[in-house]
Amino acid sequence: MRYVIVICTVTFFLIWDGLYNQGRYLDTTVREITRIVRYITGMV
Repeated sequence: MRYVIVICTVTFFLIWDGLYNQGRYLDTTVREITRIVRYITGMV
């Protein structure tokens, strides 16, 4: 049941972000995760 709630929450967020914010929050999240991974792995 936990997984169903998590999947529904993520799906709702993605639909909401896509419809009302043109994917702005998703784009920012992906950029920050990429930056953090590069920092951790030492890639420039």
